[in-house]
Amino acid sequence: MKTDNIFIENRKGLKMALRVTTDESNDKLVFLQHGLGARKEYPHMLVLEQEFAKHGYNVVNIDATDSLNESESSRGGVTFSGFWQDLEDVILWAKTQKFYVEPFALAGQSLGAEAVVYYASQNPSKVNLLVPCAFPWLDGKAEIQNNKRTKDILEKGYFDQVSRSTGRVLRINKNYLDDVEKYDLSEQVKNITADTHLIVGLKDSDYHIENNKKLFELLQCKKSLQLLEDVPHDLANTPENKEEFENALENIFDCIQKK
Repeated sequence: MKTDNIFIENRKGLKMALRVTTDESNDKLVFLQHGLGARKEYPHMLVLEQEFAKHGYNVVNIDATDSLNESESSRGGVTFSGFWQDLEDVILWAKTQKFYVEPFALAGQSLGAEAVVYYASQNPSKVNLLVPCAFPWLDGKAEIQNNKRTKDILEKGYFDQVSRSTGRVLRINKNYLDDVEKYDLSEQVKNITADTHLIVGLKDSDYHIENNKKLFELLQCKKSLQLLEDVPHDLANTPENKEEFENALENIFDCIQKK
């Protein structure tokens, strides 16, 4: 098994960084996407990477653009549309690689979970396993009303989100809200046919936990929902949380193997 650091361009001509872990004996594939302002090396992303690789997957771990990572940023800044489009662009690139197979798996955290759920709803035949972790919202309009950053964005035109791990600042502009407002996944998620396994921590916000429960009820595929005790939105920020997250993923793979 080897891990390569690769740079490609997205549809906007922005450089994207990928961690690609492959083994010639693996015949499965997963794409991973992090959350808002995050990076592929976050602890929970590395847990996802390692768990999927351990279970026979080639892994493409994505640094989305307009985030605090190795990928480039645009003048307009981060949007949800940009997030899922980056995922789509990486999948199109992967089609040119020897390790590419369909159907494939998708997993992500927070806004990355949102992106993989959206992609699976638009391309159900391409995805056979879906693992959204800390899924944030179903209805974009409700998300705008409930998110604490909305007030600042509406008053100042932007919100500065500071990374706790690096101290770097991600500026979220009003076009982020305008873009999110266009999306309501409540009906679209019923198109998903992949086995879907939701993971959310009970130390996450009540709003996120409720949206995971709503998503679980709406899904019409084979599904599971794991609520992790004492685990926050970041999922693996302490050794104890990391272990609980790893156990939740092991439960998913056990479920798959028993099919």
